[in-house]
Amino acid sequence: MKILIYGAGVVGCTYGWQLSKAGCDVTVLVRKGQKEFVQKNGIHIICSDFREKVKKDTDIIFKPTVIDELSSNNDFEYIIVSTNKLQLSTILPSLSKSAGKANVVFFQNNWDVFTEILEFNL
Repeated sequence: MKILIYGAGVVGCTYGWQLSKAGCDVTVLVRKGQKEFVQKNGIHIICSDFREKVKKDTDIIFKPTVIDELSSNNDFEYIIVSTNKLQLSTILPSLSKSAGKANVVFFQNNWDVFTEILEFNL
């Protein structure tokens, strides 16, 4: 499965790392000017897992494919938007033009923007 993480914050990168571990082809979209840094240094993730009732800490450098621009001829199956709600007004116009055939999933704490998202046919 080919997935784009739109937003290189804690939530997006943590899910991207986990999806990558599960065998998905993960790409992370970063801000302009950050691509080379992230390609070179990766994304530092510290994760505590309590699922087995025993704390298991992981401290890794996640090195996904990194882009700083989304092309409309992409072949992503899913785009996970994990940005701050306040960034939606800037993201939605671009995403509606460039999402291609991808399913767009919003990982945000925003219950009052469904109308705004629907305006862009996402």
